[in-house]
Amino acid sequence: MMAILRAREEGATFGSIAEAAGTSSQAVQEIVRRHGQVQRPDAAKSVPAPAK
Repeated sequence: MMAILRAREEGATFGSIAEAAGTSSQAVQEIVRRHGQVQRPDAAKSVPAPAK
């Protein structure tokens, strides 16, 4: 699942991810819809602090 989310973040299309994962693009879209808002721990470190 994380590989699918990472691929989408990097700009891969649903179709290309689905082909590589051996699933349908609809399944990939659903995974991204349900889990796409989850922030990876390594990404949290790169988020700038809010301005005061």
